[in-house]
Amino acid sequence: MKSKKITMDIKSIDKNWCEDDFYRMFYNILNAGIPPFERYVIKTMREVRDDPRLKDEPRLRELIDIFVQQEIEHTKMHVPVNKHLDLDQFPISKRTEKITRFIQRKTPLHMSVASSAFIEFVGFGFFDSHIKKEVLYSSGMHEEMAKLWKWHTAEELEHSFVKLKVINHINNSYWLKTLGLIEALIVANLYVTTLIPSVVRQDAKAQGKKFWPHLWMFMKGLAKTDWGVNRQSMKDYFSKDFDPEIKEPWIAEQIDAWIAETGAK
Repeated sequence: MKSKKITMDIKSIDKNWCEDDFYRMFYNILNAGIPPFERYVIKTMREVRDDPRLKDEPRLRELIDIFVQQEIEHTKMHVPVNKHLDLDQFPISKRTEKITRFIQRKTPLHMSVASSAFIEFVGFGFFDSHIKKEVLYSSGMHEEMAKLWKWHTAEELEHSFVKLKVINHINNSYWLKTLGLIEALIVANLYVTTLIPSVVRQDAKAQGKKFWPHLWMFMKGLAKTDWGVNRQSMKDYFSKDFDPEIKEPWIAEQIDAWIAETGAK
């Protein structure tokens, strides 16, 4: 695992960058939510790195450092893309980040680590479903946007186990993980769900369509989306002896293929 960079021709990305209306709005919501969410997890993991219980765990500390650097690089790429696509000026995004920062200050650090672990580890199944559907190939994405998400998703697959491995080592109690799950649901809704009306309204205007039918179409597509939250993933999250680093062979193959396609270094 290491932090990699890509080069993009951002100016070549048209506002109507995906032929599929649902996936264009879906990924625009993710694009808009990525920078503030990653600032949330970066702050959390930077702080937990100095936990005394990691003092004699150099590998875990190294994994945290690489994870943080990967997230920093993701933010650096998404910020200019969002600016180009006018996804950086939604008032709701700024307000929700302030709320999340407040939650982060008022809750124990390990609870935020468990929250981050739930979102990225349990959400692993979300990327699995999009890979199986070949969304980045079949939805008519602009090649530069597809490159961005191949690179980003490859690194998410690569580091998805880190936070759960850290919290399992420090404090893997059921209570902490339950509280982390609750914080995760709040944070995920703040960074994603609250953006839906703003992004759909912007897209409807750009497409010359009415807001409510456009929103209804999007919500129907959202209802069919697999978020990776199932009985097995929940069992693994709460397990005290589950090692999240052990993955299926296809993951390494998918990471290698996408890194090669994007030219990430």
